[in-house]
Amino acid sequence: MAFDLMVKRSFKVFLGVILVIVGIIVTPLPIPTGLLMIILGLSLLVTTVPQIRQWLKRQRKHYRETSGKLNAVKDKLPAFARKLIEDTDPERP
Repeated sequence: MAFDLMVKRSFKVFLGVILVIVGIIVTPLPIPTGLLMIILGLSLLVTTVPQIRQWLKRQRKHYRETSGKLNAVKDKLPAFARKLIEDTDPERP
């Protein structure tokens, strides 16, 4: 049972890191696929790595204007992106 959880968590971390790296590489393309990949990767990492969640909270606290814009549009986004924005909101405990 514990081994299954460890394998699942490791797979999520691996997939999240790969998505973020590939997303950064393909960001200059004219289609916004890179941004989607980065958001997917971060949503996987935020759910499995608490340090990533804390780092994103600090970044959003530092860039309050951008954080406010994210909060304003989160209702129009898919569920995974909405969860990422809610989990990293610096105003939430």
